[in-house]
Amino acid sequence: MRAVPTIIATCIYLTGCAGDEGIEDGETDDFTAADGKADGYDLSEPQALAVMELAGTLTEAQLKSDAGVASRAARAIATYRAGADRRLGTADDQAFDSLVELDALAYVGPRTLENLLASAETRGVLDEGALGRHDVSILVPVPATGDLPWKASLPGKGGALLPKSAFDKIGRSVFNAVPEPGEYDALRVVAVRFDPCFTTSLTAACQPQVRLVFQALDGEGGTFDGAVHALYNLSADQHADVVARLRALEDKAPQNRAYAPLGINPALKAQGMTGAYATGLAKIITDHAGPATLARMTFVTRTLARQGQWELGGFHIKATAATGFPAPGAIKIIGNETLQVLGNGGFGGGHRYTITPDLADPAGRTGTDSLAIPALSATAKKQLSAWALAQQSPLATVPDTTDCSSCHIAGHVSNALEAADPRLVSLDRGPRVIAGAERTGDNLRSFGYFGAEPVIAIRTANETSAVLRAIAAQR
Repeated sequence: MRAVPTIIATCIYLTGCAGDEGIEDGETDDFTAADGKADGYDLSEPQALAVMELAGTLTEAQLKSDAGVASRAARAIATYRAGADRRLGTADDQAFDSLVELDALAYVGPRTLENLLASAETRGVLDEGALGRHDVSILVPVPATGDLPWKASLPGKGGALLPKSAFDKIGRSVFNAVPEPGEYDALRVVAVRFDPCFTTSLTAACQPQVRLVFQALDGEGGTFDGAVHALYNLSADQHADVVARLRALEDKAPQNRAYAPLGINPALKAQGMTGAYATGLAKIITDHAGPATLARMTFVTRTLARQGQWELGGFHIKATAATGFPAPGAIKIIGNETLQVLGNGGFGGGHRYTITPDLADPAGRTGTDSLAIPALSATAKKQLSAWALAQQSPLATVPDTTDCSSCHIAGHVSNALEAADPRLVSLDRGPRVIAGAERTGDNLRSFGYFGAEPVIAIRTANETSAVLRAIAAQR
């Protein structure tokens, strides 16, 4: 790892100096601070977002003339953004989801980072009050002992956050380790997401939402397998209120301001669930989530099978015709099927999935056995990789255009592919904490906990990056 050289201040602003090949970043220089910090980037979240926005919007010429970026770095950034077809304005264009993604480009190093940051400040792109990933995607810390305060029965907008009548629609046990009559009372909010643009198709109108993930705690610092995901539709005015109140909460959550991979919420971890930030956050949630806004509920149940087996399904609760939410009823996953059963016969952390009805896309079916993936042809691996990347991208698939199991297993498929062929490793991902359950085949969480391990799926990290860009575009 190379130490960050001292940068003469005038070189940040003078194009000729910054573009001088003698002082440009080396081909393999990185942003990482010389002190070896674990996070690698000594920036605030708003600074990082501004840098990525500028790198993702300026042309090659503007990067050089306006931001003082050296020629080869500007070319590398512009070429990457244009995607495989090398043309901007097409479907394969790239945005920057993380500093790691930007940092990986040739000739993009500490000088480029400082020039981009200085330019963001000069151009007014830097918004010090911008919401960050831990403001919009909140993973609640699970206590080592004791309980969490946000129950399904907590009073919300129009009644309980998740009404028992809605939960009872599931009609089966969600947590096989919890006595069924007590499952509703055991539900606790473990994750919260705010999204300005949930869509039911790739061309549908944006539907602002609050989303809550409910799990049951085991009382020993972990959770039982199974989860319920509740989606609450908001009006444009309600969403604007949420954003304004989240920004107002920033002073009470200074721990959330540093650029860091998405993980357990830093402010909640530092302050606990009775602190000022948790109190303000709870008020935002209960003012907007409840029977009055509940539009959809999905579930993953852990069955009593000896080996890992889960049932996936969901229900439309309330129609919103303008954004494609249909009349109440069971969600159709594939054809008229409303339940998908997924089993895992793999051992030692791998996966060997059986899925009924099978995955909608035949390309994905080649990735259901982690032991078979290394033996696939190079062409089949590329096709499978493309399928997995699509499942993880909110720009390529949405929940209504794929099946439940595809979303939940895509991360495991990517991990197996990348282990088999390092050339398939992708940095086109939002930053996230990767914990011990990452390669456990039984782990089907997207955002929540597998036992005591926090889980942030690749898609969740990517969606969070997309949410931040959408909110920034609204300012």
